[in-house]
Amino acid sequence: MRIFRSLVCLTTVIMFSHEVFATEELPPNDAVVHGYIVDANTKKPLSGVVVTAFNNKKTVEREVATNAAGYFRLEELPEGSLEIKFDKKGYKRVKKDQVIAGESSIQRINIDLISEKLADESPAYEYPALRLLEGIF
Repeated sequence: MRIFRSLVCLTTVIMFSHEVFATEELPPNDAVVHGYIVDANTKKPLSGVVVTAFNNKKTVEREVATNAAGYFRLEELPEGSLEIKFDKKGYKRVKKDQVIAGESSIQRINIDLISEKLADESPAYEYPALRLLEGIF
């Protein structure tokens, strides 16, 4: 009799727990985009880079900043095409278009940000004579 009661109790608990877990909804937006951001010249990780995901209507879906290791993780993104921007003061902005987020998808994006100082050091003129004139004036 004691074994019978234990079995009935165990069966009841199992049935009840199944109903509780079955009614729990999964999050509808569970796509993930993650990766690392480094300096293009030094290859050192960049912290504090603002990573923003926009949907096709150009509204912000998620926004995070990179940690000390240069790592970012955007979670619970909607399905569809996304635009992701990477911004940090002193660096050129990088934009990734057409990042496709699917249900339960995980994508990794690694970015090398170029310093604005390095980008500005390119010569302004193609011709040597113009560079000479620039030095005179």
